Amino acid sequence: MNLLIAKVLKPQGIRGEVKCQLYTDVLEAIKVAKRVFIDDNICEIEKSSVRGGFWYVKFLGINDRNNAEIFRGCNIFLPKEEIESFKNADFLVGDLIGMVVYDENGTLVGQIVDYEDYGSAAILSIEENGHIFEVPYIREVFSTDKNTLVVNRKAYEDNKI
Repeated sequence: MNLLIAKVLKPQGIRGEVKCQLYTDVLEAIKVAKRVFIDDNICEIEKSSVRGGFWYVKFLGINDRNNAEIFRGCNIFLPKEEIESFKNADFLVGDLIGMVVYDENGTLVGQIVDYEDYGSAAILSIEENGHIFEVPYIREVFSTDKNTLVVNRKAYEDNKI
């Protein structure tokens, strides 16, 4: 199974590099990736870097801006196993959606129903008692205990909107 890790925004420069919006925070996996999937095609990576929150990729054989243009708007995927091999205590987005969340005392908080990433902290939408609250996915609010996401109740209440 392949996971969506980025979307090509546009060509960058004149030598065939593309600028990508990241959809993963498992940067170690993309930094060492040698090939990715775009649609059903395997594309070899010549070089890549993460700068300013964006992923810049130069694909093998794409040497000018015109050839890089064909990737505009394309989604980039990596095999799930490659990403999971780098994740530590964090969760993949696909793992978060539908997860039931408890506070540090074991009291039910709610269920994660959506995830958005606007570039700084990701935002989790949590359904709690019939209402949906948005909470930044930050260490002050969330921690992990084995395969469970735990909420610091005070920080959660202070940060939810």
